Amino acid sequence: MQAGDRIGDRYELTYPVGRGGMGQVWAGFDERLDRPVAIKFLRQLEVPEDERETAGKRFRREAKATARLDHPGVPAVHDLGVHGENLFIVMQLVPGIVLADHIAEQERLPVGEAVSIAAQVCTVLGVAHSASLVHRDLKPQNLMITPTGVIKVLDFGVAALLGPAEASRLTATGRTLGTPAYIAPEQAQGGPVGPAADLYALGCVLFEMLAGHPPYEAANAPDLMRRHIDAPIPIITAYRSDVPDDLAHLVYCLLAKNPTDRPASADEVRQLLMPFLGGGHVSGPVALMDTTISSTAPHKALVPVPAQISPQRLVELRAQARELAESERFVQAAEILERALRVVPQGDGRLATEIVALRVDLANLLLLAGDFRQARHAFTALARDLEQSDDEQDLVEECRHQAVACQLEMGEPTDAAGPLAIR
Repeated sequence: MQAGDRIGDRYELTYPVGRGGMGQVWAGFDERLDRPVAIKFLRQLEVPEDERETAGKRFRREAKATARLDHPGVPAVHDLGVHGENLFIVMQLVPGIVLADHIAEQERLPVGEAVSIAAQVCTVLGVAHSASLVHRDLKPQNLMITPTGVIKVLDFGVAALLGPAEASRLTATGRTLGTPAYIAPEQAQGGPVGPAADLYALGCVLFEMLAGHPPYEAANAPDLMRRHIDAPIPIITAYRSDVPDDLAHLVYCLLAKNPTDRPASADEVRQLLMPFLGGGHVSGPVALMDTTISSTAPHKALVPVPAQISPQRLVELRAQARELAESERFVQAAEILERALRVVPQGDGRLATEIVALRVDLANLLLLAGDFRQARHAFTALARDLEQSDDEQDLVEECRHQAVACQLEMGEPTDAAGPLAIR
């Protein structure tokens, strides 16, 4: 598969996001509905022949299981299909940074931020466990922080129904599902895996957010799994003195070797986390989202961009965006121009005319896509940047007019004293 391939006669691949042992994830665009999507493939030829049937069932179960979890902390599933030898799932493309990268950048997260992330994960696990679903591979790499601080739990790919018959049919023979650094002792030993295993993994993630490293480390996977089974439970306050004693006790309980010694449910864990959020009692997943890290949290660009860009390349990108716009693929066209603007050299006079034209095109595309808030911001910023130029006053007035039009489309009042009423 490569960029530009069409899947299911409607999805265009744009760039690879990542891959695992048997699968690959691409970012793409739904041409029919003009929206970005994530497309996850199960590459059947990379699966051992005697496991293909089981892997295919697990893959289809992921789509159906995730689609049932109607929760803002789980990416929406849009479609399921077959492309050549490969199965694929089409899902919501989630912007932001994975928690693993955020921890690597910050080393140790503030206590309130770590607690808020864990509490949001609990709301997702509570919904999943109520639907008899266990994630089985919860880890920082599977937790995404969006630019607004909302946590998305990714990859229910090894989720299985709690019923033993279903679990036995979906579990690969002789293979332990999960990631060694976050795997529950009973899971490492190949025993029955229930909601308590997800709570153990959450304890590992919470420990790592606070300490900057997982609770157990070893030179190889077998040794690491043995440490989860046999090693003493680490005390978080030995690594971080500002962690409240009650929170340290909760982390210790989540890491209990025996599943029955852990908290009874994700909802109970969430309630135990509430006092450490710092803003008093908050209830419900929406309220939790409002207390998370701010929208200024670092997040990675959604699309790979070139290191340099030339005037000719800007012209080509504008032409490409216009071609997409003619097919009413306004969101995809806008993303192309946004990507270009991120790498335009500052202060390069050769590009000034092309940059202005590109910014006008981008603002208009956002307007056509119905993203009135971002369009208003784009028009307003352009007007302010050009207001000192005598040659661009007609464009400045047009941008101001369009900004007000966007504001009216959102049902917000305008300032009668002037053409711009931007907050």
